[in-house]
Amino acid sequence: MPRKTSTSVRVDPNIRATRIYPIEDTKKQVSDLKTVGIKLSREQAVRLATALLAMAQEYDEIDLTGHRFERRKDGTYPLTVTAMTD
Repeated sequence: MPRKTSTSVRVDPNIRATRIYPIEDTKKQVSDLKTVGIKLSREQAVRLATALLAMAQEYDEIDLTGHRFERRKDGTYPLTVTAMTD
């Protein structure tokens, strides 16, 4: 069985979150909001941690984007881990 190096391991940057706060029907203005919250299950947290660790080893800056208006059929919300390239 051939071996693979860690650089050949692929990580899916598309993660799901149980909830993203503030919720989409909040009455507050965006300028009044001081925090953002993300609720994750254990499996979601492990997937996010894996993606962040893999990206952190390759890039100096990482973006985490939560799509709080895009609820999926399974009730979760997409999170995307990305980085800028030159």
